Amino acid sequence: MHKRNMSANFDVMQLILENLTIFFSFCLACAIYTYLMDANIFLEHIWMYVIFAAIFTLSMFSMRMYNVTTFNYMDRVIKRTVLSVAAAAMCLSMIVFMAKMTWISRLLFVIFCAITCMAVVCGRILMRVCKIKHVGNGYVRVLFIGDEATLERYTNFIEKTSIQIKIARYIKYDNESLNTKESFAKLLMDTQIEEVQFVHTLNGGNLDIKRYLDICDSMGVTTRIILDSFDLSISKRYVHSIGTYPVITYHSVSLDKFQLFIKSVIDVVGAAVGVLLLAPVFITTAIAIKLDSPGPVIFKQKRVGAHGKEFFIYKFRSMCADADNKKRELMDQNNHKDGYMFKIADDPRITRVGRFIRRSSIDELPQLINVLKRDMSLVGTRPPTLDEVEKYNPDHWRRISIQPGITGMWQVNGRNRIMDFEDVVKLDKKYIDEWSVLLDIKLLIKTVKAVLSASGAY
Repeated sequence: MHKRNMSANFDVMQLILENLTIFFSFCLACAIYTYLMDANIFLEHIWMYVIFAAIFTLSMFSMRMYNVTTFNYMDRVIKRTVLSVAAAAMCLSMIVFMAKMTWISRLLFVIFCAITCMAVVCGRILMRVCKIKHVGNGYVRVLFIGDEATLERYTNFIEKTSIQIKIARYIKYDNESLNTKESFAKLLMDTQIEEVQFVHTLNGGNLDIKRYLDICDSMGVTTRIILDSFDLSISKRYVHSIGTYPVITYHSVSLDKFQLFIKSVIDVVGAAVGVLLLAPVFITTAIAIKLDSPGPVIFKQKRVGAHGKEFFIYKFRSMCADADNKKRELMDQNNHKDGYMFKIADDPRITRVGRFIRRSSIDELPQLINVLKRDMSLVGTRPPTLDEVEKYNPDHWRRISIQPGITGMWQVNGRNRIMDFEDVVKLDKKYIDEWSVLLDIKLLIKTVKAVLSASGAY
């Protein structure tokens, strides 16, 4: 019985009240129209209410405004209500336009939308005020078992939602009522408890709650287990279920499947279009490199990608063929004294054509092939070499927890002018923490500006 409770948090009363509010708003709008225009058009426009209410309800539902666990901050309520009214109004306008309903009253439409917006917002605020000032009939009597700090934080959260519970009794883990099954059952009966909420922490010292769950089960008392999990300094967390197992997930990189999919589409499409449009540049550069110095056109080097995965990065060769052998002779001139990266100004290994393609960033263009192979992204962190990664401490490893990119925070914020590796790490972490598709687009635009100005390149 009750194996599936998909609508357990659905606020049916709020839905009914809001639809009634919209109906009365429509009635009021029609009354105002009748007073102003001396014409009753209620029946011929009633369909307007039906469509508007349906779209408004779907919009509010998609934004979790009919979920009792959603925090009812006033700015959130106002913003989402206005957005839902706007969505319903736009859809209704499109229907009227597409169907060429020239007989529709625009005045009634405007009055109806304005009244509905104000009425629904005021209704939400009124419900919030009533919840804060009065805990009356319909509120579930709860026995809370845990520590005082968690109770205070938990009740603070509850007050921000539409959940109707009243903490009728609070006891700690060492309360004598938990000594035996009989004493626990007596506590539930004496205090007329409808629901028991246990705090289950991951720090140890928890109550063995299995026997108490059995008692609640036999008495028909609802039981909830509150997971008071670890707080980590970086990772975010969320709870979901796999089968019947609740799972707490900690993550410091984005797990937004939709945005990650959009990023992949932008990568593949952008790289493919880039290769096609820049084909003349590829051919011209290859010829110039071949005529300028002996050696291959494409420089191939092992780099480290996401989570330590090794791959070959492709660039147009901008140095002499034996550049790697000469690197050891130039180590004392490295501008990055910490040794995590190797960059020197006026590098003698760079060829004449190489100096030009570096300043113009043309040498990076073959990395579009890496993007198509999915070793890299258009935007990400700088892909380190194997010898650089060998020097990493655990804190540095986080910068390779995502796919490396052709461009990123480091490239658009000074590039080779940033000599401290820790500053590079900070920029990479900032990108990981703040990542979104919009941020990628902004960085791509900034990259174009940086390339055109040859900012920070040598």
